[in-house]
Amino acid sequence: MDKLQVRAILAAVLAITALTATGCGSEPKSAAETTVDLTKLDTGSYATKPQQLVPKDAAWMSRNLEAMRLADAVPLPQQIDPALTHNLGGVHAIVDVESFGSSSPFASFDGDQFTAATPGLIAGFGTAAASNADTKGLGYTLRHSVMIFDSDAAATAAATALSGMRFETITTPDPLRSTVYPDAHVVWIPRFQALSSWYATGRYVIGDVVNHHENLDLEISDPNVLLALSDKAIGVTIERLKGFQPTPVDQLAALPIDPQGFLRLALIRPDGDQTAFALQGTLSRDAALHREDDPNEGRALFDRLGVDYIGYGAGRLVRTRDAAAAEEYVDVESVGRVWYRIDSPSGLQNARCVKYQGPVVFQFPYRCMVAHGRYAAEMWSQQPQDLYQRISAQYAILANDK
Repeated sequence: MDKLQVRAILAAVLAITALTATGCGSEPKSAAETTVDLTKLDTGSYATKPQQLVPKDAAWMSRNLEAMRLADAVPLPQQIDPALTHNLGGVHAIVDVESFGSSSPFASFDGDQFTAATPGLIAGFGTAAASNADTKGLGYTLRHSVMIFDSDAAATAAATALSGMRFETITTPDPLRSTVYPDAHVVWIPRFQALSSWYATGRYVIGDVVNHHENLDLEISDPNVLLALSDKAIGVTIERLKGFQPTPVDQLAALPIDPQGFLRLALIRPDGDQTAFALQGTLSRDAALHREDDPNEGRALFDRLGVDYIGYGAGRLVRTRDAAAAEEYVDVESVGRVWYRIDSPSGLQNARCVKYQGPVVFQFPYRCMVAHGRYAAEMWSQQPQDLYQRISAQYAILANDK
């Protein structure tokens, strides 16, 4: 897959909650006007009652939970540079090479090299944003990550090794040095107007990949602009990490899986599920802003509707202030340009379901949202029948919570 295809897919991911009210299908009744007979819902083989998540790999889950904790300390790209107002959807809990894909902060690097470069990795969290919605030739992008290692020495060694990973197929980058953080390992690729830096501080490694698409198209070479952004990302993150306390390595196994009592209501992700995104667990409202297309609009929406947590399992579950706020959340998030209304599942007419009809191939073209109580749920799939079963099962779980 070439870079243009990847960027096209990312553009589609940015529309992940941009559902539309146009197209086929009738307007659903409000939750207050709709009576749902749970016995008539087609839920397939999915669970229909609340249940505690029992991880198949307890050690992996412990590290994943630490990554979700770390998310609160990782600054939004916009908090690093106010111009980075367009989140790119590349939000990932970093546990191992399987934790991230084409939109992650490590998309440019070789996965085998990443594994070899990071012994002692506990967990990390990555985010990405752009200064312009069109990243094909305008503005610049920042992919930012923070990783926790089991010791200061492991972090220091990893920062050195990460800087040696193959970057955009170039193995002989130009040397560059930061005067602000001279211990940072900086890699500069003039051919792509791209820069990466790796800075170890205590048990942390702060990683940044910066691409200046506009300078590339204009054939302008200015590494200092990208280095200044990388330096600022390091500085802002160091300040944020002062308020974060990593879990001692010998206590990771004791981290509670569902401290908010939230995930028991989320449809559990099936084994081998290919529809899930990179996150599994719960993010606070502030950490969840990394996943909003526009963090300013997302923050205003969360504030207005009292959103406190968002859970990621087989789909997405948003907890709002009350039932009216959950209904409004679905109303607001079900309008847009590239998603067109399709029929709701049989027996669940208050669900809002759509199909993607945009200019690029989108991996999960079918989506549904529904509200119950103070929760708004969202599911996605490649097939409408599977989507209908998922959203029906998620609704049943919420309705069966006594």
